[in-house]
Amino acid sequence: MPRTTTRAFSLAHLQDRRTVSDTRRTGFGHFPALDGLRGLALAGVLLFHAQGTLVGGYLGVDLFFVLSGFLITGLLCAEHEATHGIALRDFWIRRARRLLPALVALMPAIALYAWFVVAPHERHGLRLDALATLGYVANWRALLANKSYWDLFAAPSPLEHTWSLAIEEQFYLLWPLVVAFVLRAKGRRTLFGVTLVLTALSIVAMLVLYDPKQPSRVYLGTDTRAAGLFVGALLAMRLEPSKALAGARRTSLDALGFAALVGLAVAWTRLEGSSPLLYRGGLWLTELGVLVLIACATVGREGLVARLLAVPPLRWLGTLSYGAYLWHWPVDVVLTPERTGLAFGPRLYGLQLAVTFAAALASYIAVEQPIRQHGLRVRRPVVVTSGVLTAAVALVLVATRGGPRPEDRLTEELRGLAPTDRRLLVLGDSTANSIGWTIRGLRLGTVSVVLGGEDGLDLLSDGPAEEAWIKKLTEVNPAAAVVIVSGAFLYGLTADGAWRDACYPAWDERFRSALRARLAPLATRSEPVWVASVPHALGRYDNDEFRQRIACINGSIRAVMAELPTLRSLDLAELQCPSGVCERTCEGKTTRPDGVHYDIPGGRCLARRVVDRLGLGEAAPTTGDR
Repeated sequence: MPRTTTRAFSLAHLQDRRTVSDTRRTGFGHFPALDGLRGLALAGVLLFHAQGTLVGGYLGVDLFFVLSGFLITGLLCAEHEATHGIALRDFWIRRARRLLPALVALMPAIALYAWFVVAPHERHGLRLDALATLGYVANWRALLANKSYWDLFAAPSPLEHTWSLAIEEQFYLLWPLVVAFVLRAKGRRTLFGVTLVLTALSIVAMLVLYDPKQPSRVYLGTDTRAAGLFVGALLAMRLEPSKALAGARRTSLDALGFAALVGLAVAWTRLEGSSPLLYRGGLWLTELGVLVLIACATVGREGLVARLLAVPPLRWLGTLSYGAYLWHWPVDVVLTPERTGLAFGPRLYGLQLAVTFAAALASYIAVEQPIRQHGLRVRRPVVVTSGVLTAAVALVLVATRGGPRPEDRLTEELRGLAPTDRRLLVLGDSTANSIGWTIRGLRLGTVSVVLGGEDGLDLLSDGPAEEAWIKKLTEVNPAAAVVIVSGAFLYGLTADGAWRDACYPAWDERFRSALRARLAPLATRSEPVWVASVPHALGRYDNDEFRQRIACINGSIRAVMAELPTLRSLDLAELQCPSGVCERTCEGKTTRPDGVHYDIPGGRCLARRVVDRLGLGEAAPTTGDR
């Protein structure tokens, strides 16, 4: 289900301001209000990643896609008009000087994160993420790995936001070839027609390929997201930025601009990424609004909308936006509540923003601007550039070595366990693994906890998979097993023409069917198998809507358990929420920093109760243990 991630969008184009030589050569000038548009979009995504404070802030990506298509196509067309040709090599060198230095400068921080922070089993995935990022294919890497941008239960990668940077770079590589060829062979009118056809093909691709169960295909795909870049290109071929509007025409454009601002404000505050409306016209409507704002910022540059967009704070954000984008998500991944001691809220967000902009400012002053303006002041820049890129790749490879592949995780879990150990197998989604880690932290002597949870498990989308859990149970041969699917309340499906959540009959039936199929084989085993209820979530999920969803899910779990009486019920909701009030801290530590997953120190109180209920024996003292 769309995250919601969110996961992030590309700011590769955030600094498409030309150098002085570019401007003189092409005549395509600089417009302060466009910097403000960049700053506005950056503010949107930062708020979106601040635990979903701005529910539709991810739509900033489409603003940037449209703006990038407009600026790049405008530059290319202006150069062709001025010089009767396009210097492709020079264009790509300028793009590389603009984008690569800041990205490469991020890699040492990613290597340190891999070396000191991530769990061994996560290193393999991070290695692939880093290599895909440096190769500008991160969006296809995410799709081939079946990653969902919106998946709230996958361990977050500090590079998951680079998927759209990849789309941008693919556009920068291929689009100039098309523009140069068509302009030389047929002229500007034909280029407009070709672009119009490409836009239509991208729109059709999204309509045809959209699957409510797997929206990431159309959200992350270059083919389906190219429409935003192309509509910006269409505007660049029809707009003459050098000719400013005045009088009634500028007033009319301002009126359209304010209407566009209102429309975007509604979309950014209301349109969730899981909504089918997003893929059935919502994206394209927001892109039309962006076209109007670009017109206000250029030909309407003396109007009220342009002056509003050109206010200094927005322009300042636009100036630092590329570096801020690159650094903000890694900073968010590292500075979590459990590492900072700050709960989700203004204090944590303030710290994350302060570190983000400090890193972005340092990147802008020390790396981006010097190289962009002067290049590499060395005798053999190509050799030096190749060496730096090779060093970045080598650094990542060294820092991420030794991690098992995700499919080998269970084998890695079993390796080294003593044959005499009693094994507790946890099954389910990543919340099962988080509880498994808390039980491990109790140090139960001869009891070993085997983590069999699946990050991102969605019973609705993944289907029944009858053999999935029984296969693991047979391989591990545990003394007991416990099934935990506490993340189910965040997943949805399309039914009767709309996106549905738990408590909708079709959703509940699909959930019961998938759970029944997975649990039925476990009911035939001799070892005790416990199935946990879902406790109320905390943080931003602690409201009536989510409480109702969780109540319906627990009702479905009870219904399936009644059909399989040999299974045992573990009332996790009662253990975590005695008297209906869920504990938020344990021994001064936050129990669930993100509202769903358990932290090791904060989850100890619950872990002790689970151990006692499962009859696993006394836990060893844990004072000072992590």
